[in-house]
Amino acid sequence: MSTRTMPVVRVPATDTAAALLADWLIRDVLPTALDGGAANHASDLLRTLPPISHRHIRRPRKLRIHARRLGETIAAIEDQLRTGAVSVDAERAFTRSATILPDPVLNAGASIAGAVMDIGSSAAALANRALLLVPATIESAEAALSTQTRVTDSYFALLTRLWHSDFQASIVIPPPVEH
Repeated sequence: MSTRTMPVVRVPATDTAAALLADWLIRDVLPTALDGGAANHASDLLRTLPPISHRHIRRPRKLRIHARRLGETIAAIEDQLRTGAVSVDAERAFTRSATILPDPVLNAGASIAGAVMDIGSSAAALANRALLLVPATIESAEAALSTQTRVTDSYFALLTRLWHSDFQASIVIPPPVEH
């Protein structure tokens, strides 16, 4: 028996590609993931951030407002978890992360976070941290399934955008994993 696999995108290291990926992480997939949980109020604030362009990548100080808003989002999530608005034990939170957020999305978030950190901004790293906290905010199995579907759709939309806008991008479909 094999499991389904998701394609992985390889993008050339250009400012435009980095901006598109960082924008997707901060203003698209993270708010989409947050919509399914107790911290959904933060998703609207992230979506209203200015779009990230190649100018942001060239001058990472322009990402300060993004980093500040992401810090506020993380603080809100952690505050909710601390006050018991969502009580989840560590084992369930870890299991949920594997089922709610697909590995290619988590891998893309980590890769984008590292690339943007290398240019001098913590914005994408903060978004990645918030993305990792999302599963602990999901309150039901129905919300988990809905979140997984929306996040997967967002990832596929990103792949499509890259495929159509950057002819140097390549999409790799990994072989199925046997269980």
